[in-house]
Amino acid sequence: MSQHAARATAAAESTDGDPYTPQGCENFHSKLEECLAENDRDWRACQREVHAWRDCFARHQAAKRQPQE
Repeated sequence: MSQHAARATAAAESTDGDPYTPQGCENFHSKLEECLAENDRDWRACQREVHAWRDCFARHQAAKRQPQE
């Protein structure tokens, strides 16, 4: 396993308790980390994954802000 792949695997496994990876967004975060590992951490090559993770995070944050009835 390459160093980048190992780092992506470790990052994907460490999402428990990560405030930047809300429950339900773990898969998006994992795909983003995999893409970054494959592209030498160049986020410009992973825009699809960046946007998918960001959208999931935004939905999670919006749901937290809505008052519970």
